[in-house]
Amino acid sequence: MAFIIKEELKTVGVPAVIEKAINENDDIVLDIIDETEDVMRSYLSGRFNVDAVFNAVAGDRSGVVVKHFKKIVIDEIYKRKTGGLNEVTQLGYDEAMTWLEGVASGKINAGDLPPKDEEPIQGDGFIKFGGNTKYESDF
Repeated sequence: MAFIIKEELKTVGVPAVIEKAINENDDIVLDIIDETEDVMRSYLSGRFNVDAVFNAVAGDRSGVVVKHFKKIVIDEIYKRKTGGLNEVTQLGYDEAMTWLEGVASGKINAGDLPPKDEEPIQGDGFIKFGGNTKYESDF
């Protein structure tokens, strides 16, 4: 199931314009939504449990992730229609990408996003110092 559905885009774009941009072909929107999810997963996967983030439903989803997700999707839809840049959607896209880059680098607090699960410790957990036994040689 997709992270958002086409009907949720009404908060960032005019539904009639969206329909014209996709020529009333919902498959285009679904492809853009899937591509956007892949982009966001790639940014967030270093620090967060992306499966928990993107498998959340309705009210359990992070509002800030949904907001930036929609901005990226609507920009891609408008670019498809015009073949160029729309200043308003480009500003939203730039804001979303800046947020993603900041969250990925740790410069921006991501709020309530679930952290990535800890990797299990390999070995017995102790640091061992030393080296090979020294051998005397005849040289």
